[in-house]
Amino acid sequence: MSNPFRQPYRETGTKKSKLYTILLFGLFIFLFLYLFKPFGVASLKPMSQLIMTMGFGVITAFVLLVFKFLIEPVVIRENWTLGKNIIWDIIIASSIGAANYFFIFTIFKLDFAAKYLLYSVWIAILVGIIPVTISHIMVYNKMYRNALKEADIPEEKLLWVEEVRITAGNEKNDLRINPKSIIYLCSNDNYVTIVMLKDNVINKVTMRGTLKSAEYELRKNTGFIRCHKCYIVNLDFIDRIAGHSQNMKIKLLHTDEVIPVSRSKASLLAGK
Repeated sequence: MSNPFRQPYRETGTKKSKLYTILLFGLFIFLFLYLFKPFGVASLKPMSQLIMTMGFGVITAFVLLVFKFLIEPVVIRENWTLGKNIIWDIIIASSIGAANYFFIFTIFKLDFAAKYLLYSVWIAILVGIIPVTISHIMVYNKMYRNALKEADIPEEKLLWVEEVRITAGNEKNDLRINPKSIIYLCSNDNYVTIVMLKDNVINKVTMRGTLKSAEYELRKNTGFIRCHKCYIVNLDFIDRIAGHSQNMKIKLLHTDEVIPVSRSKASLLAGK
C-alpha cells in the first residue's frame, strides 16, 4: 500500500468558499474556548473571558486569511502532498498560537516569557487539530465524489479505433498509427509533435500543422483530453496529477515530461 502522506493533495473550491471556511474556523475557535473554557479561561472574569476568546477567534481568522490568500499562492507548488499539507497546517497553527500570545501580552500588559509563548503555540496546535481534521475529511470527500462521477463511465467503455490517420491539417503529412500508443501531442508555432511508445521505445514525430486539426482527427478516441492549448494527453499514460487548480501539472509514464494544465481544464482532471 502506498504511503498516504505522499498522496497528491490539493484544496478545491473558490476564493469565496475559502473565505467562508476561514470565518467558520474563527467562529469555531471563539465558541469552543468561550463555551468550554479550557486552558485556564474559566479562571478569568466574565468580561476578560469574552475579550480573550473573541480575540482568539478574530486572530485565527486574520492569520488564516494572510496564509491562504497571500502566502499559499507563492509557497504551494506542484507535487504538493498530504504530508506537506499537514506540516503546513502545523506551521499555520503555530503562527496563530504566537499571534494569540502577543495579543494576550498586549491586552493584559504581561511580561514576556518564552515558555508561555511556546505554551500558546502548543495550545493552538491542539485546538486546531479538530477543525483541520474536519477540513481534510471534507476535501477528501469532495475528491472521492469527483472520482465517483468520473467512474460513471467505466474504462472499458472508452472508445478506441485500431488506427488513425493524423495529418494535423496538412495533407502532405500522413501518419498512420494506433492511437493507444500515443502518449501526448504538443504544438509549437505551426508544428505538432506526436510522442509515442512502441516496443517500450519513445518515438517522436514532428509535422507541420495545428493541434486543433490533430485533435479533430483523434475525436473518435475518447481516451484523449486537451488539457492545455498546446497539449493533448492520453489518459492511459497519466502517472499522477500534482498541484492545485492554478498550477496543476501532469506527470506522464515512460517520460520525464511534465505537462501543464490550464485553469479552465483543471476541473476535468480533478478526479483522475
